[in-house]
Amino acid sequence: HFARLSNTLNSTSPPELSSEELQQAVYWDGPDRSITNVSMSTSPAHTTFIIENLKESYQIGEELFVTVHAKNFENKSKSYGGDFFQAKLFWSKTKASVFGEVVDLLNGSYSVRFLLPWVGLAQVAVRLIHSSEAVQVLKRHRDTDSDRVFFNGYYEGPGPNKTRLSETMTCNVKWDKNGLERMGTGDCCCEYNDPRTQETWRCQRPKSLPCSALVYHSMGGYRN
Repeated sequence: HFARLSNTLNSTSPPELSSEELQQAVYWDGPDRSITNVSMSTSPAHTTFIIENLKESYQIGEELFVTVHAKNFENKSKSYGGDFFQAKLFWSKTKASVFGEVVDLLNGSYSVRFLLPWVGLAQVAVRLIHSSEAVQVLKRHRDTDSDRVFFNGYYEGPGPNKTRLSETMTCNVKWDKNGLERMGTGDCCCEYNDPRTQETWRCQRPKSLPCSALVYHSMGGYRN
């Protein structure tokens, strides 16, 4: 699909999002049923897209809207979202490109918005990065194998005879589904709430220092 752009610029300010809108924005939909066959997953060959209200020419600063219709390998329209699509507006001769904003409509369709930024021709391309079924597999591994990545928490505080104690403990995000059983249960851990992300972090309780003695944390490593 091609569009010709002319040189008139309209400036707009991005809207501010509330915390509720941000939480909704990061929500990721998925299959509403058990996937028993690969043919039920999203097919890049059968998935289509259309440019809404296509015109012969546009002005710089205008918006171009595209609708993506996801289909499975049986060429049937999907009724749920969760696919990871990447949409790009580009022109190879000038090596110009810009990515579009993809919005999951949660019904098998996706809305893409492009801001038109240059003079000349442009072409739209949509790429399936991961199907919703593959995303669910990745999420399942994240939930069940989340403790394969760990962090170190560093504790410092006063010790006996005016000495300073330092302890390094294993930390990780507290996942709701598995609770990171490897770190222990009951009173095993100190918990910290991140006010920015609203996530809860857990560190194994130091042997000598209180939970309040945490001074910083860093990446620990990976487990097999």
